[in-house]
Amino acid sequence: MKTSRNINPKTVMAPLAAFTMAWVLFAYTRHSIQAAKVNAKLTREQNQHQQHQQGREREYRDMRHSDK
Repeated sequence: MKTSRNINPKTVMAPLAAFTMAWVLFAYTRHSIQAAKVNAKLTREQNQHQQHQQGREREYRDMRHSDK
């Protein structure tokens, strides 16, 4: 039995489209995960800075009230 495989635009387009969609999905997923990691790191750093700042303000306020 001879299998006939015609290579023409119709037979190439579907696999090419599937590969392209898979690549775009992969790239989007990687980018989204990376962006979420960076955003979480920045949020953590910002929260730590705010807590540190609030602690210093609390110490200053307590120090002022203890002098009276």
